[in-house]
Amino acid sequence: MRLPELGATSVAEVAVRAIDDHQRRSGVTVGRRLEGLPEHAPLPIKIAVVRTLQEALSNATRHGEGRGIQVSMQREADALRLSVEDHGPGFDPQAADRSGHLGLAGMRERAEVLGGSFEVVSAPGAGTAVMVRLPLTARVVV
Repeated sequence: MRLPELGATSVAEVAVRAIDDHQRRSGVTVGRRLEGLPEHAPLPIKIAVVRTLQEALSNATRHGEGRGIQVSMQREADALRLSVEDHGPGFDPQAADRSGHLGLAGMRERAEVLGGSFEVVSAPGAGTAVMVRLPLTARVVV
C-alpha cells in the first residue's frame, strides 16, 4: 500500500490490505479480528498501523514459524489497540532488547513518538504477542 492511498482509506481497510499483502507474499494464513474501528483516523496512525503490521507479521512468520498468527485490532475509548500473536517457539524479550533487535525497537519507537505504547510478551516455548496502543489524537511526542 502506498502512502498517498492511506489518506482516503479507513483504518480497517488499511489493516486488511496489510494483512492480505502479507498472506499473498508469505503464503501464511493470518486470522483477524477487527472490531469497532473508526471510519477516520489521522494519517500518522494509519502509517503506524501498516508499518507495525508489516514488521510484526514478518517476525511472526520468520521467527514464529508462521504458526497460529492472529491479528486483533479494536477501538478502545480514544485509542486503537493492535495485537499480533503467534504460537511459535517464543523468545526472551529482555535478551532481544539487550541485543538491539531493530524491528522491535522500530515498532516501539513508532508507537511512542505518537504518544502510544508498545509491549512484547513472550517466553521460550510460549509463542509471542506484540501489543501496540495508538492514541487517535496522534500527537507527535519529541
